[in-house]
Amino acid sequence: MNRMIKKFGKLITASFIIMGVGIVTLPLVIPMYTLFDIDTDWFSVFIFLAGAITCIVGLIRRKSFNRIMLVALLVLVSIMCMPILFGVVAMICYFITGKELGW
Repeated sequence: MNRMIKKFGKLITASFIIMGVGIVTLPLVIPMYTLFDIDTDWFSVFIFLAGAITCIVGLIRRKSFNRIMLVALLVLVSIMCMPILFGVVAMICYFITGKELGW
């Protein structure tokens, strides 16, 4: 593990672990939903997205990119953050009203 941290850095190594947790929780959707009525697919997608965003931020901090590539990476990170933001807003609305957002 120390060799991996020295090679990739702490942030990118942490993002690999976070993405791994997201990938591991994705196959648990069927047993968790059938046994406990817990829907975990969105949580696993959000966890994976958080890991991917952390990985891109780690790449931006570790390497020096030209301006166009840096702008492209920042736009990618901002687009990837939107579903997480909407998920947090939907969860807050659900906790306040007791109803899911939707039509």
